[in-house]
Amino acid sequence: MATRNKHAEMAEASWAREALEEIPVLDLKLYLEGALGERDRLATQLRHAQENIGFFYIKNHGVSQDLIDRMFAQTARFHAQPLDEKLKIRIDHDQTGYIPMQGSVVTSSSNLSQDNKPDLSEAIWIRRDRPDNDPEIVAGLRFRKNKWPANLPGFRETTVEYIQTMAKLGRLMLPLYACALGLEPEYFNDLFDRPDTTVRLGHYPAHLEGGPNQFGAAPHTDVGFLTLLPQAVVPGLQVLTQSKKWIPAPVRAGAMLVNGGESLVRFTNGRFLATPHRVIAGLQNDRYSIPLFYNPNFDTVLEPVSTCVGSDRPPLFEPQSYYDYIVSYLAKNYPHQAKKANA
Repeated sequence: MATRNKHAEMAEASWAREALEEIPVLDLKLYLEGALGERDRLATQLRHAQENIGFFYIKNHGVSQDLIDRMFAQTARFHAQPLDEKLKIRIDHDQTGYIPMQGSVVTSSSNLSQDNKPDLSEAIWIRRDRPDNDPEIVAGLRFRKNKWPANLPGFRETTVEYIQTMAKLGRLMLPLYACALGLEPEYFNDLFDRPDTTVRLGHYPAHLEGGPNQFGAAPHTDVGFLTLLPQAVVPGLQVLTQSKKWIPAPVRAGAMLVNGGESLVRFTNGRFLATPHRVIAGLQNDRYSIPLFYNPNFDTVLEPVSTCVGSDRPPLFEPQSYYDYIVSYLAKNYPHQAKKANA
């Protein structure tokens, strides 16, 4: 997640938009089977969705429902633990581990997120798992080392399988984004050969009524390139359209919801949207979510691709590494990160 900023809003305003009021559905079946012409057909649909609403569903995506169901079950199992057990792996400077209720708040200078209260949700953040002798872990680099619960056999194995499987799907999506932007299909491949792949296994407890400006997840945009969200059983997610209407994201069994983040905005000079979305409070049943954030290598430079700039459309963002970008974002949105940054 990431907050809005003036540059991003200026970039989005500089491209013509159509106010879509429904989230499109893309069928990946023939594309994944290698059918001739399917990549270009889907790229056209993806471009229309990313330019005009920033969200789309994918069906026939190749990820087994059994794995998705097992990941939801393990998420519920983790959150059913006593609080003191979860706090043993509390989130830290690496942004891995458990973040308790009201442990994050979206801040923004825009009219979208004025004076938001801490979110009425809890989550555990887990990144692509690495062995202890991984050179980047040995070197002590940030955002590499996970924290795992001690007394949940099977939790780690399921989560690792889920991350690896979803990352493969993210990789298969990259040519669609490249072709949608008029680039060679393999354009993004080298920028994602060591991706920052992260899951947020979230819990939105039922019957929690928020006060003014308090949500399960406050209005926000995601920070990365793309988000893959298998469908929760309980609805509650809402999306802000270009006409400034909050619409529900209907639960579509077997599908995944996909949206772009602020890193995608920077790659496209604002052409593709990072659309604000939120999760309402006061749900009648507990809601669980298992989004995977598929993001570039930490050293990838976020800068506009050639097809999104020109003499009449100069770059709206200074080049910045993905690593530096997420560090600045985290310091604004998580109290434990802000304290570390100011130490």
